[in-house]
This record gives sequence, structure tokens and C-alpha cells, in this order.
Amino acid sequence: MGRLQQSFVVKGGVRLPIGFRFCPTDEELLLHYLKKKLFSQQLPASVISEFDVFQTEPWRLPGDLLETRYFFSKANYGIVCENINKRVAGSGSWKSVGKEKQIMSSENNQVIGMKKKLVFYKGSHESRTRWVMHQLHLVTSYTCQMPVADVAVYRIFQKKKMKTTRSHGCSSIKHQRLDDVKATFIDFTMEFDHEDIGPPPPCSPCLSESCSEISSSKLD
Repeated sequence: MGRLQQSFVVKGGVRLPIGFRFCPTDEELLLHYLKKKLFSQQLPASVISEFDVFQTEPWRLPGDLLETRYFFSKANYGIVCENINKRVAGSGSWKSVGKEKQIMSSENNQVIGMKKKLVFYKGSHESRTRWVMHQLHLVTSYTCQMPVADVAVYRIFQKKKMKTTRSHGCSSIKHQRLDDVKATFIDFTMEFDHEDIGPPPPCSPCLSESCSEISSSKLD
């Protein structure tokens, strides 16, 4: 019995098998989790908890900060600022980035939901962080048969830092300046001063002798 209990780990209050990774696609999140949640049906796995994602900063939300976390939450919950694309959360705010994207069904190519990307800005000076949120919700045309429920599923993660490749203290060729690249090409349209160039170098004696021998042999 002890060995059986050791085959599971608990992350963010959720009991998971060792080595388990929850990496659902957008379509799977909508059809197999959010839709079943709205219909009060049994979920494939109890890995998505209910929590107000706008209650506090992303690093204070339940779960492992090093892993991508998923939550069910009210889509319009929290304090909304004058800008509808900005939502206050703790000491900062989430801001929408780009346009909403359609999520299509792989079976019939029907639009089943929408996906919005948000980035967290910290403090009153609104310094941008690496925290990213995906808000996914079902469209009304697809859920017309179910009761209205302002609930969405959220994917929250921290974007990794970009690494720069360096060799012997020098930047990689990817970061080489354009001026340095241009300097490796010869400009054949440049005008030369013949006085500076000087007369052409004389032919090598051995080369001259070989040339004369070849010429005489052809004449013979």
C-alpha cells in the first residue's frame, strides 16, 4: 500500500501520477473540460481547479510556478478599468495583446470558441512581466443549447527568457552588425588612383622562361 501511495504526487492540491504532464490543446480544453464543466458532467481528470484568476498576482495563484497552470474562472470577474482590455489583479493588471483567435473543431472545421492572450503588468508604473495568460471560452453559436454561463478556462505560464549565444567573448553571427557584414564584400564600383597603385609587378624569371620555351616549341 505504501508503494502505491508513492506512485502519486500532489501539485497545487491535485493528486497526479508521477511523470504526469497535462498539455491539452485548445480544442481539448474547450470540448473535454470547459463544455463538460458547464454541463456538470464528469471531467476526464480533476486537474483544473476553480479559482478567481483576477484575485491576485499570477505568482500568488495556486500551483507550481514552474509549470503551466489551468483554472476555471468567471470571464468578466474582477475590477475592470476604463480600458476594457485591462483587468486589475492584485498590485498589477492583465492587458490584452493582439486580437482574439478562433478555435476550430478538428472534426467539422466549425468555430467552437475564442482565445484571448493577456500579459501581466506589475505596479503603478506598469512594467511588463513575462507572465502570460490565455483565456478560452466557448462561442454562443456552439453553446446555444446550454444555459448561459460566463465561465472560461485559463492557461497561465511564465514565458522563458531569451538566451543569447556567445563564443570567446564575441557575439554570435546572428547578432553581427550589418556594417561588419557589408565590410566583407568588395565594392567593384570604387574608383582607384593609379598613381597610388603603382606599376604592375614584373613577371617571374622562371615564368618568362617557361613561356618562351612553350612559344618556341609551338613554332618548331
